[in-house]
Amino acid sequence: MFFVPKLDHAAMLCQRSDLVVDWRTVGAYAFDLTFTFRKENGRKTAPGRRRHRPAGDDPHLEKSIPAAQGQLQAHSILGRILSQLAYAGVQKTVVVALGSTADIADDFGDDLNGMELCIRAVRRPVMGRLIESATAKEIAEVDGNVLIITENLVFDFSLIERLLKSKDRNIAVVRPGAGAKALRILADTGLRLTAVLPETTSRKINKTALGTVGIYSFEAALLRSIGRSGRQRTHDDYEFFETAIRLHGHPIHVMYAEPNRVMRVSDAADLVAAEFAFSSYKEQFETVERLHGGYWRYPVSEHILLSNVHFPPSAVFDRVTERLPDLLHLYPSGHCEIAAQIAEMANLPPDFLAVGNGASEIIRALYGELNPTVAIPTPTFIEYQNAISPNNVRCFELPSNTFDLHVDEFARFTVAKGASVAVVVNPNNPTGRLVPLGDLRKLASSLAAANCRLVIDESFIEFARGGKENSVEPYLSDLPNTVVVKSIGKIIGLGGVRLGYLASADAHLVLGVRKRLPLWNINGIAEYLLWVLPEFRDELEASFEKTREDIASFSVMLRSVPGFQVLPSQANYLFCRIPNRWPGAKHAAQVLATEYGLLVRHCGYQSMKDGDRYLRLTARTEEENRFLISALQQLNNELNAPTLVTASSVPSIQSLPDESALVKRAQRAP
Repeated sequence: MFFVPKLDHAAMLCQRSDLVVDWRTVGAYAFDLTFTFRKENGRKTAPGRRRHRPAGDDPHLEKSIPAAQGQLQAHSILGRILSQLAYAGVQKTVVVALGSTADIADDFGDDLNGMELCIRAVRRPVMGRLIESATAKEIAEVDGNVLIITENLVFDFSLIERLLKSKDRNIAVVRPGAGAKALRILADTGLRLTAVLPETTSRKINKTALGTVGIYSFEAALLRSIGRSGRQRTHDDYEFFETAIRLHGHPIHVMYAEPNRVMRVSDAADLVAAEFAFSSYKEQFETVERLHGGYWRYPVSEHILLSNVHFPPSAVFDRVTERLPDLLHLYPSGHCEIAAQIAEMANLPPDFLAVGNGASEIIRALYGELNPTVAIPTPTFIEYQNAISPNNVRCFELPSNTFDLHVDEFARFTVAKGASVAVVVNPNNPTGRLVPLGDLRKLASSLAAANCRLVIDESFIEFARGGKENSVEPYLSDLPNTVVVKSIGKIIGLGGVRLGYLASADAHLVLGVRKRLPLWNINGIAEYLLWVLPEFRDELEASFEKTREDIASFSVMLRSVPGFQVLPSQANYLFCRIPNRWPGAKHAAQVLATEYGLLVRHCGYQSMKDGDRYLRLTARTEEENRFLISALQQLNNELNAPTLVTASSVPSIQSLPDESALVKRAQRAP
């Protein structure tokens, strides 16, 4: 029998004759514990009985999982598991419930392919999950293998099929790495389990450790041997494997789970992730299309967010963790105190600064104070257009061969259109192009003569060659009409802290913006980071240099995709024109999201000509970048794109000389 000794523990055991399930409801969510026993010929359907495909396993259209009381589209999580096991040929299921069985007795109907279902109640658990399975009376007379699921899981039916068809008699299903709750094991090159790591072992030491997902297949004979061994002390998973490894004649092998096809469900957020993972391709893309963040809830790899992937080091998280109770329990400091802390980091007077919950809050507060008509080079960060009425926006389209800003032309355009504010994102988003500091100071002076302000967004300036040397911040005292907007979260790799600021020598403007912001608009975690980050200045600078190397290497990789045109960038992302035969950038984004689990930003929403021919791709780790390149190459092959761009009518992105050194450096890298 199985029991659930803790909230986050659940288990399932499957063998080839009977099934025992230990199940309970905690709050609104089901936590399932299951044994299954199946006869060797159990996959055959009884004469005259119709075989039902389990919910969620149509290979062409997977069902979604509503996040309500652990339900998977009218099926509880346990119901889904039972359906899958019944389809696999399980003959009998015993549900062992902790406490009353009244709330689950009517949950399951007769549609289980003749699988017998029994429900038992147990007041409290006696032993651990795997040890309890080894001593369960249900396997005393069983031959064959036993499938054990020790977590509350949603998974593909194909995994059960793989386990039942495997020639290995004892199997632990694993994934690379190990989560906080996973049992960590080691395996040799023959996929044979060699060791189980105690919780006290440092996770940094064993980077090759595999994490169990909570699904196993064991010989009933092995379980009986463990049950008779008397070696168990704490009756947990570690003790089970420690005992199993000592026994001879029962080697345990590992089987890798398909990425995102086994989902552990322990709370509402996990249900949302499972709902996404097992929904249809169309529903998945519709979900990610409407997102502006919150990607942590979904099992996807993204090249959208523009944060520093090489910072912070784990020591920063350790420092925050130590203070977390106080940071969450107590109010953060007010605006003025936090502005003073940022001023010390930025080497600016505190009264130059207004602090925001990210740059987006600053933009809206600034527009609210100025009520401007805005001149904006496009394409650029769309929030500078969305935060104001379209009637107050004047778009200056950048040349499509270089996407560089010619400041004299932009100054004339701004004045001619009667704009009171000109915006320059530097480096630009999404193009990554950098306007030289001298040109920006010249632009500020030209606009000042026309009584026009210049807003410069420097959220990515540290990623550019020379870093802060490209910033106008040190010259703000000489440029009273100039405002700098800055997102701190992007450069420190912590977009979730929501931290940004406005800097200007215009004290009246700064005070007006501050009045439009809440007193407590910065949370305690973000505030504490401002105290910690100066201690990691060297690591931060090293992360910028690593990002510059990454973007050069990533650019070379992308150019290997036939027909891809890549604009040289001074940020941590690249602006790419897709091959001519591709239907469009949005279509490419949809295929990458639904078939490869990759999120990329298509630029069809931008105010520019041919926006749907461009993607913005963030450079991430080398492994992630290579996976994206592989996906793009496969997509290119599927779409039969030409190896060369030959259409003379299509504008070509120039190979700009100022990136050549970095490109050559990346090409020489091993």
